[in-house]
Amino acid sequence: MASITVVGSVNRDVVLQVRGLPRPGETVHAVGSREGLGGKGANQAVAAARLGGGAGGAHGGHSAHKAHRVRLAAKVGADAQDILASLEKDGVDTRWVVTADRTRTGLALITVDEAGENTIVLDGGANQELTVADLPPELGTSGDVLMVQGEIPPEVTGAAVARAAAQGVTVILNPAPAYAFGDDVLKRVDVLVPNLGELCTLLGAPVPATRGELEDLLAAQVLPAGALVVTLGADGAIVVDSQGTTHIPAPRVTAVDTVGAGDTFCGALADSLARGRPLRTAAERAVLAAALSVTGVGAQSAMPTAADVDRFAQQVDQFAQQQENTR
Repeated sequence: MASITVVGSVNRDVVLQVRGLPRPGETVHAVGSREGLGGKGANQAVAAARLGGGAGGAHGGHSAHKAHRVRLAAKVGADAQDILASLEKDGVDTRWVVTADRTRTGLALITVDEAGENTIVLDGGANQELTVADLPPELGTSGDVLMVQGEIPPEVTGAAVARAAAQGVTVILNPAPAYAFGDDVLKRVDVLVPNLGELCTLLGAPVPATRGELEDLLAAQVLPAGALVVTLGADGAIVVDSQGTTHIPAPRVTAVDTVGAGDTFCGALADSLARGRPLRTAAERAVLAAALSVTGVGAQSAMPTAADVDRFAQQVDQFAQQQENTR
C-alpha cells in the first residue's frame, strides 16, 4: 500500500460558538466554547489516517480497508505532547515532527455561527519556524502521495513539492491560505485543491457570482498544475483535468460545524489517490467525506472513518433511489 506524507501545520484550536459572526467593529457574546486540536497539516494527516484504516485507538481501522502509512512532517512547541499523543492514537506517524526550542505550538482562534459557517484567525507559532532542513530526505516513491498547504513558510512548501516531484511522488497542494505560488512550484503539482476564494486569489480574479461566471473563469484559468479540484462547500466540487470539467454535487446535510471540512476533503482525496483510484472517483469520495464531517462538532473530532463514509454513501444512494422511484 502506498504511503501518504503530509508536510504542514499543527495548531491548538480555540472555538467560540456564536449566533452570528461579528461584523467589523462589533462585539458579540459567545454561547459556548471549546478547545481542540487542529492545523491544516495535522487535520489532513488525521483525515487520511482514519480513512486509510491506520488508526489504533478509539477511531480504529476497518479490515475492509487495508491500512496505509500516514506520516506528518511539522514543527511544534514543547507544549505539544498531548497533541502528538492524539495524532499517534489516530495512526499518524509523528517521527518527523520536530520541536521548537522557545516557541509555542500554533494557535487558531475560530468563531462558528449557528449555520456552521466560520472565521479563523491564526497565530502560526512554531509552524513559522519549520525549515527546509527539517524535511525528511525521502518523501516517498512512485505511487506515494505528498500533501502540502499554505500554513507553513512558502520556501518549505516549495522545497517539499520539488523534492517529492523528483522522487516520483504524486503531489497535492492545498493553497490555504492562498498566496502567490510561483509557476516553478505549481508546474510540479499533480493536483491543486483550492476553495473558490483561494482559486480567485491565485488567479487575481473576483469571486464569480454565478455558475456561468465560474465556468468562464475555469475555462480561462492558466494555472500550470496537472489537475485542479475546486471545493465549493455545500455545492460539492469541480474537477478540471485532461478529460474536461466535471461538477460533483454534495449530498444535502444539516451542517453543525464546517471547521475542518476542507481538510477532510483533502485527506480523503489523498487516501483515494494512494489507493490508485482515478481523480474523479477520488473527488466523489472526498465530497462524501467532507459532507459527513460537517454533521459533527470540531475538526479532527468529526472526521469520519472509511466505514463511516461507506455507510453514508449507501444512505445517499438509497435516498437518491427513493427520490427517483417517487417521480
